[in-house]
Amino acid sequence: MNNKAIKAVISLSLVLILLFALTVPAFAAQKEQPTAEPRWVGILMMSVDMHFSGSTGTASGTSRKKSTASHIEGTLYVYKKVGSSWVEVGNTRGSKSVGTLALVVDFACETGVQYKAVLTVCAFTNGISEWETVDCLKTCP
Repeated sequence: MNNKAIKAVISLSLVLILLFALTVPAFAAQKEQPTAEPRWVGILMMSVDMHFSGSTGTASGTSRKKSTASHIEGTLYVYKKVGSSWVEVGNTRGSKSVGTLALVVDFACETGVQYKAVLTVCAFTNGISEWETVDCLKTCP
């Protein structure tokens, strides 16, 4: 090989190395996996629970809105299991524009029967409603 051929091969090799070096950061900048998104846009937190004392049950649900939401509305339902169906035994509803929305339903419970408390909340952000539901299953002792 003569000097011109060697210089051409070296020049071509350097160009290919530089092109490869420039493309690696571009591919590395691409997202590999989708990013995690927040679960709720307007709801900060939600919880529901039940407690029993003798033949009385108490279901309680709480929810709080994010500062981006104008207000929240919620309904707490209590059901008892009858055969393969759920029968409503009580409910209450409320709304809040500031602070925590707290809902309570007291009900008569029967030993050995399963009860379900369901809290459904709607948060309103810029005129758009966001619905979410949480529940709790417990058996009256």
